[in-house]
Amino acid sequence: MVNPACSPKAMCLLSLVSLGLTASIPRQQNNNVLITIPASVPSTASSPISPNFPGFAFEQASWVKYAQNGLGTTNNFTRNLIASVTSRTGGYPIIRLGGTSPDYGKYIPSQVEPALPVAEQNNFQDVGHTTIGPSFWPLAKNFPNAKYMIQVPLADTNVSEAVAWTKAAVSAIGLNQIHSIQIGNEPDLYRNDFTGEGGIYLGPPRYQGTLDNATYVSIWTKYATAIRKAVALPDRFFTAFDVAAHVEDPSMASWLFDVKTCFGLGIDAGNNVKEVSHHYYQNVAGKAADLQAGLMTLSVTHRNLDYLKPRINWLKANRPNIPFIINELGNSLFRTNSYEYQARLGSALWAVDFYLYSMTIGVAAINYQQIMHSGFDLWLAWNSAGVPAQVFANYYSQPFIADFIGNKGKARVAKLNAAGGPANLAAYAAYEDGVPKRLAIANLEFWNSTAGGRARTFTPITLTVPTTVKSVKLTRLNSPYGAGATADSIAYAGSHWQFDNRGIEIQGWRADTEILTVNNGAVSFLVPFSSAALLYFS
Repeated sequence: MVNPACSPKAMCLLSLVSLGLTASIPRQQNNNVLITIPASVPSTASSPISPNFPGFAFEQASWVKYAQNGLGTTNNFTRNLIASVTSRTGGYPIIRLGGTSPDYGKYIPSQVEPALPVAEQNNFQDVGHTTIGPSFWPLAKNFPNAKYMIQVPLADTNVSEAVAWTKAAVSAIGLNQIHSIQIGNEPDLYRNDFTGEGGIYLGPPRYQGTLDNATYVSIWTKYATAIRKAVALPDRFFTAFDVAAHVEDPSMASWLFDVKTCFGLGIDAGNNVKEVSHHYYQNVAGKAADLQAGLMTLSVTHRNLDYLKPRINWLKANRPNIPFIINELGNSLFRTNSYEYQARLGSALWAVDFYLYSMTIGVAAINYQQIMHSGFDLWLAWNSAGVPAQVFANYYSQPFIADFIGNKGKARVAKLNAAGGPANLAAYAAYEDGVPKRLAIANLEFWNSTAGGRARTFTPITLTVPTTVKSVKLTRLNSPYGAGATADSIAYAGSHWQFDNRGIEIQGWRADTEILTVNNGAVSFLVPFSSAALLYFS
């Protein structure tokens, strides 16, 4: 629909109707937020963002159910959900297969099942007992346009185990469909006294003990050399570091393992390193009441990401062809799941801002982790342990991010000043060919429909645009129920995704897209608390 621009003090009634928010009189934030869109690319803008920036990751045993259905053929639910993201950027899916369980796992050539034990919604990854067989790797062929990050064991002190995994994967998948080989998972967590499921001892001499920079580089290069001796791989084909998230002290990410030190010790002496990777989880999952403080406080998220800047900047200055990526992402850690915290609109909005801010500091790609039992998943691929297959709220962050990146492979991203804005609102502009094309606004100010009956607050925004901009299209990521909403009430740009439709995008599910007319170089509109907006300039 066409809707004239709202004045800063006016209510856009048509907009509120489209959002289903007129049951009570909404509250408007007193101060008007002013955002100016620079006509040219700001000096702080990122390098061009890859169309493959939004990737996916699956724990090994869980991948079996995400990749195939009960008949043993391609899981179309997974295929369609992935395609709804990559089709927006024009890229291909990069899929990481890895986690702690395969790092301590075994490849058994005689095993019939792809992976054991079978992953379910109500069990935990079985560290110390996971095994895969020859039928595991061919599952990758169910997604022929994907490229895979293949994790192989480093925790096992027998280097032949890593060689066997690599040989089997390359033989079954084909080198042209492999993005990289990743040696080990979170090696900074290896310990002399480490135990897995059921208390099984996973320390020396069978497994690696505590590592420092020097011992990590020594072991990693030994494994890379052995793999390349056994399998013909090109230069720069390995993902390195793969440092864990330390939710107890996020600053540890700035020095474990130290990038400058490890490169100085020769980790790349064999021209093996393709990219440097880290993992990120913001905290330990809480309950619904913890969502605001845990995931919807921008200062916490941005501070934690800023801890990564020294190694990102060192790579830019000293190894500009080696990108920094986050190849395992979830909003929070929990042994099983806490859906009321990990899978709500508030956590999806956290992901939106996390991706956007990551782009501005130089992160080159992110792979969102999926484990059958985890509460932070994007979707659950099968009915499992009484929980139906479904799309989770977090999924809605992915098409939003993909649309923001665009399909030209040229987007450069800059964080903009939102003058007068609340603490948990951030604005990011995407530039192509030197001009602004899109603006994302993440409003993580907390509001939930069950929070004491308080009417929803709206942030009024006045946007000053360059003279070349004549029209602005506004789309939203939102639910009438606010931060605590589950996926069944969430829409992005009017679209909805659900299992009953096998993950195919349902367009026009909610009428919430507007065309704003530019008046005197400005447009004004409202962004509800606990929602996000994506604007297109033409």
